Amino acid sequence: MANSCLNKNGRMASKDPRRGPHAYNVGPMIPLPMPSIPEPVTLATHALLLLLGIAALLALRRWPWIYMLSIWPGTVAHETLHYTAGLLAGAKPVAFSVIPRRKLEGGWLLGSVAFARLRWWNSVPVGLAPLALMPAGGWVFLESTAWPLLSVQSTGWKLAAVQCLVAGWPSPKDWAHAIVGLMVLAALAMGAWLAWLQLAG
Repeated sequence: MANSCLNKNGRMASKDPRRGPHAYNVGPMIPLPMPSIPEPVTLATHALLLLLGIAALLALRRWPWIYMLSIWPGTVAHETLHYTAGLLAGAKPVAFSVIPRRKLEGGWLLGSVAFARLRWWNSVPVGLAPLALMPAGGWVFLESTAWPLLSVQSTGWKLAAVQCLVAGWPSPKDWAHAIVGLMVLAALAMGAWLAWLQLAG
C-alpha cells in the first residue's frame, strides 16, 4: 500500500516505491465539502421551518421529562464542550454527568461538569465553550437547504441544527463564571491601555 503525505505546495503526494524512498506521485487534494447558500426565497422558507422547530422544542419545557429527552443529544454536546475546554484550559474536570436530576431549589439540572481548578483566567473559555455549537448549527442548517423542504434528509439536518442552536446557549451559571473572567480581562486591558497612554504621552 502506497504511503501519502502533503508536499510543500499543499498538494497530496503518494510514495512510489519503484522510484526510491523519497519519490512521490503528486495529485490534487480533495477539498472539504462546504454548503452552498440557496436562493433567498428558499433560504427564508427553510429558516422559517428551523425557527418553528426551535419554538416547538422550547415549548416542551412545560413537560420536563419530554423536554429533557428531546434535548438530550444537545445536552451531551454542551457538557462535552465544557469538559474539553476544561482539559485544554487547565481547569481539571473531575466529574461529568448528562443524567438529568432535580435541583434542591427547584427545577431540573440537565447535565453538569465539575472542575478542581476553575479560575478567572480559564473560566471564560470553559463557561462559553458551548457557543461553539452555534456556528456548527448554522453549518448544519445550510446543509439542510440542499434538500427539498419537507424531505426526510432536510428534516433530519434541521433537527440536528435545532439541537446545536438550543443547546449551544450557555446556562446562567455558565455566564456567571464567564462574566467574572471577562470583567478581570477587561480591567487588565483597560489598565494596559491607560499605561500605554501614559508612556506615549
